[in-house]
Amino acid sequence: MAKEKTTLPPTGAGLMRFFDEDTRAIKVSPKGVIALTLILIAFEILLHAFGPQIFG
Repeated sequence: MAKEKTTLPPTGAGLMRFFDEDTRAIKVSPKGVIALTLILIAFEILLHAFGPQIFG
């Protein structure tokens, strides 16, 4: 019986490559994400507190 050879993928041995820069993506700073989250939380609290009085 002949021995069957298995070959590895060329260059990189199947490792994925990641790039730091992507020019098409929207860039948001971590501070912006935290600020937006806090604004949404405050809006949700206001809706729970005053929503029933305003909307019926």
